[in-house]
Amino acid sequence: MQSLTKACNFIRRALEKLRRAFSRRPYGSTAALALVLELVIEMLGRHSILDGGAFLFAHPIHFLANAGIIMTTLAISHLFKRRNFFLPFFTGLWLLLGVANAVVRCFRSTPLEAVDLAILPSAISIIGIYIDAWLIVLLAAVLLACLGWIVSALIHSQKRAPDYKRAGAFVLASACLAGACYGATLLGEGREKRREVYSNIIDAYDKYGFVYCFCTGALDRGVSEPEFYDPSDVRRLTDSLKEGPAPDVKPDVIMVQLESFFDVSRLGDVEYDEDPIPVFRQLKEDYPSGFLTVPSIGAGTANTEFEVLSGMSLDFFGMGEYPYMTILQEEACETVATDLKDLGYKAHAVHNNTGTFYMRNVVFAQLGFDTYTSIEFMNGIEYNPIGWARDEILTGEIMKALDSSDDPHFVFTITVQGHGKYQRGVDSAEAESLNITWADDEEDTDALAYYLSQLRETDAFIGELRDALEKRGKPAVLVLYGDHLPNFDIGSDQLKNGGLFQTEYVIWNNMGLALDDIDLEAYQLSAYVLKSLGISGGIMSRYHQKMAGRADYDAGLQLLEYDTLYGDFYCYGGTNPYTSSDLQMGLYPITVDGVRMGPAEDSDALTLTVTGENFTQWSRIAVDEDELDTVFVDEHTLTAVLDEPPEAIAALTVRQRAANKSGVLAESEPYYW
Repeated sequence: MQSLTKACNFIRRALEKLRRAFSRRPYGSTAALALVLELVIEMLGRHSILDGGAFLFAHPIHFLANAGIIMTTLAISHLFKRRNFFLPFFTGLWLLLGVANAVVRCFRSTPLEAVDLAILPSAISIIGIYIDAWLIVLLAAVLLACLGWIVSALIHSQKRAPDYKRAGAFVLASACLAGACYGATLLGEGREKRREVYSNIIDAYDKYGFVYCFCTGALDRGVSEPEFYDPSDVRRLTDSLKEGPAPDVKPDVIMVQLESFFDVSRLGDVEYDEDPIPVFRQLKEDYPSGFLTVPSIGAGTANTEFEVLSGMSLDFFGMGEYPYMTILQEEACETVATDLKDLGYKAHAVHNNTGTFYMRNVVFAQLGFDTYTSIEFMNGIEYNPIGWARDEILTGEIMKALDSSDDPHFVFTITVQGHGKYQRGVDSAEAESLNITWADDEEDTDALAYYLSQLRETDAFIGELRDALEKRGKPAVLVLYGDHLPNFDIGSDQLKNGGLFQTEYVIWNNMGLALDDIDLEAYQLSAYVLKSLGISGGIMSRYHQKMAGRADYDAGLQLLEYDTLYGDFYCYGGTNPYTSSDLQMGLYPITVDGVRMGPAEDSDALTLTVTGENFTQWSRIAVDEDELDTVFVDEHTLTAVLDEPPEAIAALTVRQRAANKSGVLAESEPYYW
């Protein structure tokens, strides 16, 4: 108790000294605070006091640019009457971001980005997979303490008339410092060099600093307008992209994006007895395959997805941008789904995770899909030790989509079982059974053992899907590829072949397609597959098929990306022909065909029984908009308990709740009884 009293007295005296220092020299103290904050934030983000300090000496201009941005925000507090509140408030915000970045980098390779704030509701629902319960409680307690301190500071802070001239001059000087240092970082770095650095978020944060990159990511959005952009430029380009004839055969096309799928034999310092991916390896030997360059490492599933579907390169977008969270919230665009729908295909998306993550329930309409079957519309799901759905459920869901009509089908599937955090749910016996060693590190070996056990099950799913397609007997093309490397601390020097941004793909087919084993960019994959089927596709697909390898390839790609998303749609004659589809959540709609009431067992209440089609464990009964605690019996039956009978002519619906409790994904037509 005495030690705690001494500590509190020490903190009180230190705060009093700081208060006096800020009273005597408010602007100098604020500048010093900004420098200290920047140093602390870098130490937190790099998980190292030495590495954080080294950033100051290795990149002094970048350090000052970061500090200048912080100082500008702190300087604004001097314009308020309650300066003693706003200065600690802005300080606390920067520290909170620094701590958040440090926590994020504990469980993934990439640092905290501005876009993470946009997907925060979805991220909160899975945070327990990455962070231990005690740490969640600790972080919640710290957050509550900060909120309490903010309220207290606001109540007790004294008002002082600001010196607007000096305060304004200080804000201006701080902004000029930040701008000058930011501009200095551009010297000697051409646009292509900066784009190359920004393409690797980890390297960018290490070189430019957290504050610099976080703010750039928040402000840098979209594709920059090309230097020469007018109708004639676009027409010259598109005139050479003539559409080809329709193909004679229209096979089913299934693309499966494999979460964190990686051939561990590429690692030079790993030993194990049993190959975890024998099916995929055999497919690589028997069918066209190669390396696929993707836009991220360890995370960023949605961006690989975007490149594959749209044929657009993220190199031309803002640093760390997720188009799913920005432009695709408001603009529809051409994709492989729309290309195939123009030929009479039905387009389906399937994902064994919640439908709202990355706002796919909105974005897939912008990408032209007809249906989206997320985990909320599946039954019979099994989960792995850390809570991700096993991929085996996907075979049946894909086959349901293919059998839903006599039309040819495009089915885009996203797996989730291989998702991290791999350090959780690890059984060391798994490492022993597989006889795995990785750099003589027991913790890494156990984590890798768990990852390989998940790879093995995903590989088995691949084999089941291939067998089901073979048995079906209809022409089909199955494209399999990894979305990014798994979230391990892997350096490029540890890889025997390929790079950190390279996964692998294979194209199984029962049509004898004549394709070469070549390496591709993720945004070239769909066009390559369509070309093998004799399908020219839309403008973006035709561009990749005819212009890849030319000296002006990148410039033309940027021109098309800008025109089709941000420009005047010159390539389409001035109007975007693509509109948001009437996306149906679930392959088939939820329907109610009967309702009955009866006395509940051992109670005076009533049991409400609803019968219908396509119910799952996420189905909820609602009577006149009041949602009831619902029991899932089977896909045709739901029950709930009512305290009293509903009013006459009550409207009953069944809602499909998002698994992460972020909203309603679908709802049946009202049923009256």
